[in-house]
Amino acid sequence: MQQFGLGILLLSAIFLSACGPVALDELEDVPEKVYDELKIQNVMSLPTPDDANPEIVRMIPGTNDQAVFVSSSKKSITLITYTATSFSYGNTYFFFQNDSTAELTSIDVSPDGTTIAIMVAKANCSKGSVLLVSLADGSILKEVQVGYNPDSGAFSKDGKWLTVANEDDREDRSCKPADRKGGSISFIDLSSGYAQASQVQEVAIAHDDDSEPEGIKVSPDNETVIIAVQETDEIGFFKLSEVPNASVQLVSIPKYSGNSAEPDGLAISDDGALGLVSNEKNGTFTLVDMANKTLYGSYLAENDATIAAASGGNYFQSPPYNVDARAATKRTEPEECRLITKSGKTYALVVLQESHALIVFDVTDPLAPTFDSIAPTGLDYAADIGMKSSAVGGEGLAFNTSNGIAFVANERENSVTMLKSSWTDDSF
Repeated sequence: MQQFGLGILLLSAIFLSACGPVALDELEDVPEKVYDELKIQNVMSLPTPDDANPEIVRMIPGTNDQAVFVSSSKKSITLITYTATSFSYGNTYFFFQNDSTAELTSIDVSPDGTTIAIMVAKANCSKGSVLLVSLADGSILKEVQVGYNPDSGAFSKDGKWLTVANEDDREDRSCKPADRKGGSISFIDLSSGYAQASQVQEVAIAHDDDSEPEGIKVSPDNETVIIAVQETDEIGFFKLSEVPNASVQLVSIPKYSGNSAEPDGLAISDDGALGLVSNEKNGTFTLVDMANKTLYGSYLAENDATIAAASGGNYFQSPPYNVDARAATKRTEPEECRLITKSGKTYALVVLQESHALIVFDVTDPLAPTFDSIAPTGLDYAADIGMKSSAVGGEGLAFNTSNGIAFVANERENSVTMLKSSWTDDSF
């Protein structure tokens, strides 16, 4: 047995090549392939099951072939399975089928990929809730009451917290009392498990006018929380270590060409250094220095002069991408966004709702972004031209950095679009 084992060890220390045996210490590490661009490309689109309106879509962590989207009209979540070249729908789980006041507004998936948080608003202006649901079978693990009209949520990377932005939108909720201003942020403690989840603090974003917190994200350091406060053109910062006594630090986003921002989507880079804000009213995206809580600047998604000059000319053409040239605001309407790092470069991806597009910028230098690529979304984007409101209406965005696959949820068209990146074909 000892001689046999020794022989195995000797054999394992040698690799045979066409030219003869090569010792292990003579082999060099194969360098990782470098990708100089993200180069987003449309792969395919599918209508949703039962004509469901997909609002938000998320990748499932720990997988390289699964995603999930939420539908407000059907009060459901639907699983997605994908390869490099196609995708299909899996199980659909339904909730609140007998509750006419419940609306499923957003989702996020836990870092371990086992649990989905579903934000639930109430049309009767009562407080909303979060459902914590098993992705394995759709069973409800816990329902936690939060603030009014929760519109987005984000897990911390260690899975110990769920943060929720409660929009309390007066425009969508005419029953909202006149004296109830602003919205709030909820902090849910998950440290004792999903079944024991509880809201430990709700912080009012108290303004004299309605504020409407929209997006929310947690930095990879499991400490910094960033929020988008839409109606007051602000972003806000919290520290998780200060909960249950956390307070917000607000930073204003300046107007662009005289138009207010109305921030909506948020993203944070993998190293936690850079933040991204998509501003739906003036059509810009803003880059944020997360450490100093300051702004690098805002850039127009539709042919920003600085980016166009650095990129060798205009990069956004209509057609094929819809834009209402008559409108001063919401010409493209940026929605959800992501920050992706690959081969030492950082990219900003932004869904343009009124332009049926996913656009990508190289923001490695946040003071000098350059255009990378753009791709259409939707089943019938070719006919989606020359109208003020896009019939496709992309909103939600998911991205898997490992394989470069992206999904866009097209809420108005009731479809989902799959896209790929420059490294996708090498990743499957």
